[in-house]
Amino acid sequence: MEKHKEDSDHAGGVPGPELPPEEISPRAISDEDRILLVFAYLGPLMPIALLGSRDPFVRWHVRQGGALTLAALGVVVVLYPFDWFFSLIPLLGRVFLAAELLVGLGYLALVGMAIERALAGGTFRIPWLADLADQD
Repeated sequence: MEKHKEDSDHAGGVPGPELPPEEISPRAISDEDRILLVFAYLGPLMPIALLGSRDPFVRWHVRQGGALTLAALGVVVVLYPFDWFFSLIPLLGRVFLAAELLVGLGYLALVGMAIERALAGGTFRIPWLADLADQD
């Protein structure tokens, strides 16, 4: 009977992933940790958060914020030569600039959602980057 109950909790009878405790019930966060959580996702301020806290929750967010910052820098480095080349072609340059702006807005949306979730005491797991943050 127990097996049937577990299978009925998930769509298709496939068990879902285990949620970390902080995603089930938000945790209390001190004011200092709130500031460090915001710094964790603001690229150049990330080292302050890394050095300023020993709390594993804050350090996880610092690792994810660092991975997100490095991914964003990688995208900028990869797109820079294309940006220069496409700027020589008027119409194509404008289309490419619009695509770059959409990518930038997507990055800002990810940062905003991650900060909002962190300040609420939970996690916003960014695919692939959260896996890097899970490693100690």
